[in-house]
Amino acid sequence: MDEPGGVERIVALSDGVFAIALTLLALPLVDAEIHADDVWGDLLGLSPKLLVFALSFAVIGRYWRVHHRVFARIVRADGTLVALSLLFLFWIALLPFPTAVLGEHGDTAAGVVLYATTIVLTGLSSTALWWYAAVGRARLRADARPLTHEDTDPEEVRRSLSGGTAVVVGFVPSLPLAFVDPTLAELSWLLVIPFGHLIDRMSRRGRYFWP
Repeated sequence: MDEPGGVERIVALSDGVFAIALTLLALPLVDAEIHADDVWGDLLGLSPKLLVFALSFAVIGRYWRVHHRVFARIVRADGTLVALSLLFLFWIALLPFPTAVLGEHGDTAAGVVLYATTIVLTGLSSTALWWYAAVGRARLRADARPLTHEDTDPEEVRRSLSGGTAVVVGFVPSLPLAFVDPTLAELSWLLVIPFGHLIDRMSRRGRYFWP
């Protein structure tokens, strides 16, 4: 059953959550102590936190752009879409916490696993949301139709879904690798780039999950 005004409410709530999450990312930097007798040394010591801040800011910023692009194509909302949106926003709201942990303990398996797990779950929930709205609802229910505009380009849907899947697949290898070498696990996140190209090519042959 469609939710009256559901799309507008989801977008409004989402913008608020994204804005707060982006702001909270900077708190570990604001709380850092900078001593007058060693400013450059203290700033250098903040470099791990700055790098993690930049990474998470880019991640949240990308998801915000994708979210707006997706919801520009969605014209109706039902209870399942609302639930999937709340799940996605849960992980976005949580991301400042693993970001702070990784910035402080980036050389530990626990810090890397916590961060990578949050990114994976964020990617899964984002992909599930878009898949359900554009493809899944009509596939799962015989009498239902997609929640997107009728003129939504299937190629646009496919690219968005393959991009979200690439983030998940690219971060998963770092979970076991973190227990061997946390630094190498962090470097493995660069696998998102080649996995993105590979999954994009594979998705062109999809029959069920992709349009």
